[in-house]
Amino acid sequence: MIENMSKAKPYRKRVGAVGATCVMLIALMAAPMAPSPAWSAESYGGGLFPLGQRTPPAKFPEEPIPFKSIKDIPARPRLALEIGDPFLDTGKLGPGFETPWGAVWQPRLWGYMIYRTALQHFQTATRTNNEWANRLDVFVNLQLTGTEKILLNLRPLDNNRPTQFTRYSFDDPNGGEGYVSEYNLDIEALFFEGDLGSLLPKLDPKGMTLLDFGYTVGRQAITFQEGILINDTVNMVGLVRNNLYLPGVSSLRISGMWAWDRADRGVTDTDTNTFGLFSSADMPKSTVSLDLIYIEDEGEDGDAFYVGASTIQRIGLLNTAFRINNSIALDNDRQGVADGSLLSAEISWTPYNSDDIVYVNPYLALGNFTQAGREPVFGGPLGALGILFASPNLSNYGSELSSFTDDVAGFAAGYQAFWDNHRRNL
Repeated sequence: MIENMSKAKPYRKRVGAVGATCVMLIALMAAPMAPSPAWSAESYGGGLFPLGQRTPPAKFPEEPIPFKSIKDIPARPRLALEIGDPFLDTGKLGPGFETPWGAVWQPRLWGYMIYRTALQHFQTATRTNNEWANRLDVFVNLQLTGTEKILLNLRPLDNNRPTQFTRYSFDDPNGGEGYVSEYNLDIEALFFEGDLGSLLPKLDPKGMTLLDFGYTVGRQAITFQEGILINDTVNMVGLVRNNLYLPGVSSLRISGMWAWDRADRGVTDTDTNTFGLFSSADMPKSTVSLDLIYIEDEGEDGDAFYVGASTIQRIGLLNTAFRINNSIALDNDRQGVADGSLLSAEISWTPYNSDDIVYVNPYLALGNFTQAGREPVFGGPLGALGILFASPNLSNYGSELSSFTDDVAGFAAGYQAFWDNHRRNL
């Protein structure tokens, strides 16, 4: 992995990351490969590239492949909580019940958790920190139909601030040591989403009314332009219309939202109103998007307007995405709200005879581009361009390179190799 910047310099020495990388590399070289039907000695030899497993073009088998019955397929992993029809199981579905407005609901309650823990060290010019940090994401999903659901997300071990994770600090940069608890039952996400045509079928019994609007209401994460334009959790209501048709456009999606408060603009939550209009069109050779956001802020940060545009396509053997994002402060520039433009590109390709990925992502920032919204634990607008710019979202430990943009140019370059039918990658 190579990532370079002309002005932004590395501001962390990450001994833990270097050690972990060495351990992974040694384990990868020493561990025996698990047997798989597609493995062969020829898959791994011959020349420097690809670095990963060689994957020749697929061919029709010369011998028939027998059909696998249920007993031949490994049992699915169960979720921590399954009430009603199990998640991704086989067999008959429950009959459910019909609502007064005509929808047939088959309630299923599913719950699962993601626990992350890290023993980490970082050092800057002014401080050194060693800590054991923890994060737990708890999800409870009430699935009513194939489209309608209510999702709850709790993070009981942190308060969504880098300094507010449950952790043990060996040498706290603020002068303290020992165990720090941040237990809470704050709601990180709680929203209801679905489709109006599915929710209210009696209003359109023949399926001919323009009622197929997707809707969502509640607290949830929103991400546009790969998180460069906005990457935040807000209280919002939104509508989306998919599969619109225009000449030369096979599918057009238009969505709008209004969000009240919780807009993180680089410092803290502010009392804001956020209005967004987002569009994406599938054209013969490209997918083009245009995203507009206006934030009304009666606080000291002031109003601002944000524009993001992108085009995604394949050029020969290259997968490409070109983006331009702009922030326009309608009042005076401040720490989290300023004028600027960020031009970026994502260029990747697959070496012949493999599934490996090579990528080069250049960028150029003119002025001080700022995002419309960003969760406090997330990295800045460059986080989507390379792993050295991305924050792990786990306590005080941030990205190795500064992910913010203020008259800066650079690029990220990397190579991802796969082995053992994608069971291993580096």
